[in-house]
Amino acid sequence: MTQNEQNFDDFLNNKPKKSRRLTKWVIALVVLAFFVALLFVSADWVMGALVHTRKEVSVPDLTKKPVSQALGLLAAQNLAIKQAGVEFAQNVPPGSVLRQIPSAGSTVREGRVIRVWISQGDEMVFVPTLVGTDLRSAQLAVRQAGLSVGKVENAYSLTYEKGLIVAQNPKADSMVQKGETVSLIISNGQPPSSVVLVPNFKGKNLSEATLWASAQNINLIIKEDPTSAFRNGTIAAQRPAADSQTAPGTNVEVTVSRRPISDDEKVYHLHYEMPQGKNASHVRVVLEDETGENEILNETKQPGSKINLEIPYAGTATLRIFTDGVLVREREIL
Repeated sequence: MTQNEQNFDDFLNNKPKKSRRLTKWVIALVVLAFFVALLFVSADWVMGALVHTRKEVSVPDLTKKPVSQALGLLAAQNLAIKQAGVEFAQNVPPGSVLRQIPSAGSTVREGRVIRVWISQGDEMVFVPTLVGTDLRSAQLAVRQAGLSVGKVENAYSLTYEKGLIVAQNPKADSMVQKGETVSLIISNGQPPSSVVLVPNFKGKNLSEATLWASAQNINLIIKEDPTSAFRNGTIAAQRPAADSQTAPGTNVEVTVSRRPISDDEKVYHLHYEMPQGKNASHVRVVLEDETGENEILNETKQPGSKINLEIPYAGTATLRIFTDGVLVREREIL
């Protein structure tokens, strides 16, 4: 034993036992920290060596390609993919890559993860109900829906006052791409005597259509529908639509309900008044009974207008009224 080692042992032996234990723990921790640091540096060096031994490759262009095709292109370069998000895009089909990081042509090493954003295609929006509103209100509703007003034309109308929208294309509640145009037809009011318009016969008795056709020298074509939800003998559909211009000698087609009358068939008299307001509303009346769900009415109604319908049903039925897509009344009828 050297003189220095002897002096160190004497120093330890001369210290209190508690102090000697503490000193030994400190020495042990220092040694442990040294080996941990050595292990970390070695692992980092090994991983760095492994990474830098990987081959460098060029990132392929994934934009506008379906995800399945992008996976194949990356697999060929020993690269991975990760979806970073989804976005709407007009010119990129849904399910295709919209953009990527790193960009196409970048040089990376094999095993690199390529982040991609996937296109949801064009953003789709619902067309608002415009029939029955004035032009200014219609323009505002169209803009708020992310659409634009296209062609605006004028026509006479038996139903809508002058200045109100009588027709729109696309129809209300249809789904279109954001930014699409909506064409409008504005009422010029009641037509002069020289202009013949088709009245709204839906829900009316066949006799009313027959009298009108005879007075206007119109050929009335009558069809029958045994599955109609309308009361027997009433008109369930017509062609052309109400307010369409016609002329003497032309044809107007109506479809009359000829549903078989069962012994337990009953009739519900619906009386509903539209709430007061500035704009018209799109109204649907739906009846659900033992025959299934049947749409009785699907029209645009003016504020304060009244709906009077005779609705046949069998057994126990449920009647629902929707205004602008919102359920406003539901009633069980016995």
